[in-house]
Amino acid sequence: MTQPHCLRCKTVPLNASESPREIQFFECPSCRRYALEKGRALTFRWLHPVTLALYGVIFKEKPGESAQQIARQFRKQRSPEELEWIVNEIRLELNDPTQQVRDTLDCRASEEELRQFLQLFCDYLEPTSQHD
Repeated sequence: MTQPHCLRCKTVPLNASESPREIQFFECPSCRRYALEKGRALTFRWLHPVTLALYGVIFKEKPGESAQQIARQFRKQRSPEELEWIVNEIRLELNDPTQQVRDTLDCRASEEELRQFLQLFCDYLEPTSQHD
């Protein structure tokens, strides 16, 4: 296997980190952590903002219906600085896709449905949001 490179930095080789047998973990020396399951492409590792947002809709067929509720939970549990980071990271992925977000947590919904959910989720979290 060739050494994977950071999906954001593009040219930076990833460092392998301690991993269980069924999945490989990698870290970019400058920005993000990744996971690689056998037979899949590289994805963000758990605790990345994309995975945090998608966790609440793993088993939902129509995740968009839960976007406002999940955004409200995040707003109650996170600082404004954390929310800004979460929204920025998710919007970065939405505007410049690097992976199938569906694969980050084996979500049931389609890639398109999940990306729509992430867009709505960010819209509800924006400071100027009038949805709450």
